[in-house]
Amino acid sequence: MTTTRPIRLPLRWPVDPWPRASLAERTAVGSVLILLLAVPCVAAALVLAVTAILVQHACRSYDLGAMVRARLDRR
Repeated sequence: MTTTRPIRLPLRWPVDPWPRASLAERTAVGSVLILLLAVPCVAAALVLAVTAILVQHACRSYDLGAMVRARLDRR
């Protein structure tokens, strides 16, 4: 009885997708990719900040209005 060894195919991943690209080209591509990711992140953070500010303003103005109404009702 012979034992068969599993067939191992060489797994070849591209180590360098652009072997002829200069450092400046790689830096430019990396900068563009980072900017493309940063713009949506900054936009989402800005929307969340504006929403939090508006909600807090609404809560404070409601509390202030309730306080003024309470003082007017006391008189």
